[in-house]
Amino acid sequence: MPNIHGISSFNDQGGDDGGAGGQPQGGWGGQQQGGYSDLEQPGLQVLPAGHVSLLRVGGGAFPELCDLFCPRFRWLCFTTFISFVQIVMLIVCLIVGQIMFGAAFVKGNEMGGPSSETFLYMGAKYLPNIQDGQVWRFVTPIFLHGGILHLAGNLFFQCRVGFIFELRWGLSNFIATYFLAGIGATFFSCLMSPKTISVGASGSLFGLMGADLAYLIMNWRYLPNQEKFQELCIVLCIVLINFLFGTTGGGDGNIDNSAHFGGLVFGFLIGFALTNLLQPEDPNGKYYRLAGW
Repeated sequence: MPNIHGISSFNDQGGDDGGAGGQPQGGWGGQQQGGYSDLEQPGLQVLPAGHVSLLRVGGGAFPELCDLFCPRFRWLCFTTFISFVQIVMLIVCLIVGQIMFGAAFVKGNEMGGPSSETFLYMGAKYLPNIQDGQVWRFVTPIFLHGGILHLAGNLFFQCRVGFIFELRWGLSNFIATYFLAGIGATFFSCLMSPKTISVGASGSLFGLMGADLAYLIMNWRYLPNQEKFQELCIVLCIVLINFLFGTTGGGDGNIDNSAHFGGLVFGFLIGFALTNLLQPEDPNGKYYRLAGW
């Protein structure tokens, strides 16, 4: 998963770059049924109803590209919609950068995009402006990306897990988790890095990882052993690698690790409140919900 980028030093001179418990839904609200028997293969454990595997793809020795990069792809769903909006917003940023700030691509932006002034104009996170009443900057960074490489990396991860998590948790719960985690990431970044200008959906994506950890904890006893241990390993590796990458500066020193941490923590807590319990009668269910709320 690429990282949220602090872009306060992108410039032409090339300086350093700075619902708990609802049944999963399909599409924009269609009811999801059963345990996805179309993914079940001989010799594999049957998945519990309401759970969509993050690991399994279509049959065959060589899965289709869609199964590898965007499994369970659907046109009419939030993941497709938000991805399209983020692509459009980068195009708009490039146009604004060219017309208003002299360049669509600047040397100081290694992600392949415009200057920090462009992103500040378009709604990047910047605490002094938020303190002046521009509270929409808690949300708008989710739609913006520092450049083509930044957007491509985030879209890859978003599409790899987004369609599946949306089916697992339901449309409304997924949207709430995505935006609340993103807002939490911006809030934490304001506390820890108040003077940086930053954009990106990575806080929301870290939030999805946090929410998935909560989902695994709540449903641990109901998931097949191989399934849950492999998924837990994948999630933890993704989080640890990205934090290590952010700690070293990612090669350009402009990664907002505080936003990643904020998104992860907010997503983890939100996950207890909004991701689904596979067994609603679980006696610990009410305690999980209390932890989330």
